[in-house]
Amino acid sequence: MSVYDLERIAVPAVPPGFEDDTGDRHFVPAPCQVACPVGTDAPSYIAYIWEKKPQEAFEAITATNPFSSICGRVCDAPCEPACRRESSDGAIQIRNLKRYVMDQLGPSYRPEPAVVTRDQSIGIVGSGPAGLTAAHDLCVAGFKVDVYEMTDRAGGTMIWGIPEFRLPPGIIQEDIERLKHKCPGLQIHLNTPLGDGVSLEALKGRHDAVLLAIGSWWGKSMGIEGSGDKRVVDGVSFLRRVNAGERPHLPETVVVIGGGDVAMDACRVAKRLPGCKTVKVIYRRGPEDIPARKIELHHAIKEDVELIYNTLQTGVKPSADGLRLCCVRTEAGESDEDGRRSPRVVEESEHEIECGLVIAAVGQKGECDELAAHNLMDSDRVRADFATMSTADPQVFAAGDGAFGGSTIVMAMHHGQRAAYYIKAYLDGIAEPIPYRTPYRTRRVPVAQDLLWEKLPLEEPVFHGVGSNPIKFPEIEDTYDEAAALREAARCYRCDAETGSADYSVLHREDIFSMARTNPLDIEKHRAMLQRRLLPRDNPFPEGRWPSLDDIVFLPANLSRLVIDPYREACRIDVSLGAEMPTLQLPFLVSGFDSVPTEAQQS
Repeated sequence: MSVYDLERIAVPAVPPGFEDDTGDRHFVPAPCQVACPVGTDAPSYIAYIWEKKPQEAFEAITATNPFSSICGRVCDAPCEPACRRESSDGAIQIRNLKRYVMDQLGPSYRPEPAVVTRDQSIGIVGSGPAGLTAAHDLCVAGFKVDVYEMTDRAGGTMIWGIPEFRLPPGIIQEDIERLKHKCPGLQIHLNTPLGDGVSLEALKGRHDAVLLAIGSWWGKSMGIEGSGDKRVVDGVSFLRRVNAGERPHLPETVVVIGGGDVAMDACRVAKRLPGCKTVKVIYRRGPEDIPARKIELHHAIKEDVELIYNTLQTGVKPSADGLRLCCVRTEAGESDEDGRRSPRVVEESEHEIECGLVIAAVGQKGECDELAAHNLMDSDRVRADFATMSTADPQVFAAGDGAFGGSTIVMAMHHGQRAAYYIKAYLDGIAEPIPYRTPYRTRRVPVAQDLLWEKLPLEEPVFHGVGSNPIKFPEIEDTYDEAAALREAARCYRCDAETGSADYSVLHREDIFSMARTNPLDIEKHRAMLQRRLLPRDNPFPEGRWPSLDDIVFLPANLSRLVIDPYREACRIDVSLGAEMPTLQLPFLVSGFDSVPTEAQQS
């Protein structure tokens, strides 16, 4: 699929204060960068890894992401399904490559502190990914920021909702300490809940603007008979207890209900706790509809978690040995508003599953009496407008799961960036700011390629599973070593060269089209265009070598054959020259000619 077919590549006007490359009229982000909610320039940092430039890779990673170490381990990586190698032999392991760089440089790197240049201050309720990302962007913009956290640790869902075997606390602390160093105008107040610790009115009086990033701290009830049994717990509370340090003794069989991130984490945590031998996950739809990431499902299966699809819970009953979960079979029915087929109950399919504990991971909600008293809650969420992140109170904004429902860490970070943008516009007195747009900050890394790039297999990190001492929650997989990282980075198609965001492909895209339309016999004109394209560098090729379109972006022709589009617009690639024609070291890119000119033939 061409990147020019993607619906999300429309680039609106650049908002004030943005620094990206979209002023160039040819700019189109690579598919992986388009898919990233915070606009991470994945092609550039992957290229820097291949060139053994970890510092440059680190800078590209952290340019738009203040929690890069965390994302290196637990980002849901929407960039990877968007990767154009996914459809052939597997997507580039972008998240694991990020982890490799951050593990190398993250612990020791201290960014230059942002300077407080404004008298105005912002109060942020909640220190999760949305709240702290907004704090980062506002501090960088020169504001003073106070974050109010209701628990004794900053991090929100990152610290309380993700198991240690996926995200060690030290990694979270690493990113937060780097944030504090970069933002001297930031103060984090722990054990300060909204309501009991500080009122909304007090925050409004103390600060020029307030951001509500309260998160979704409570699990939703299944709403079935018996769900009030003490042996039925919600997944969010279960994970929070374990992350607080508890290691409860569980019954032999645990059933987890749900198919999302909380369900996957809960089932894998249960598998590691004492007493538990069997964990079953039941999901009401089929495997093609389960929302959990493929890698999380893959890991759960490797850890011997049993997945039961097309099963819907209808009640919970006590039994002599524990609990009986009453269920029915389902089948796919009509499509719902999300495009997924709604489950339909199969008649006479009632059955029971014996277990000792039921963990319900069927959704999350936000609750806050203080906000409800100010008419800012709408059922189980903060009432807010996603277009501007605003609430009914012009001084109060909202972001994250507590306002817009459960999502992912990187999407919550996107919410934080949006909120920071609109808060700044509000404090600057801009009544109708240009709509927020994800920044695309590219590095224009020259394209170099391993000659075996097309044959290199996907590099999977070493997976340990539950480990030899599960209750200690050891990390489930290793970070790449340098050799593995280089091999994986070399697999990248470098779509940024195609889309115009790599070096030698964006500043003078017209040269590509001019060269494609120039008579191949006009060697001097081709050579002149190539040299102009290379400035200020010298031509790296031998003097007698015939210049071609490949030289303009330094792409081997087999790469351009797969990446395709900028050439396909203006030329065709002749890769099957026939027995009569000489074999070229790189297939010559021909436009409007049926044969390769003699002067262009290579031995």
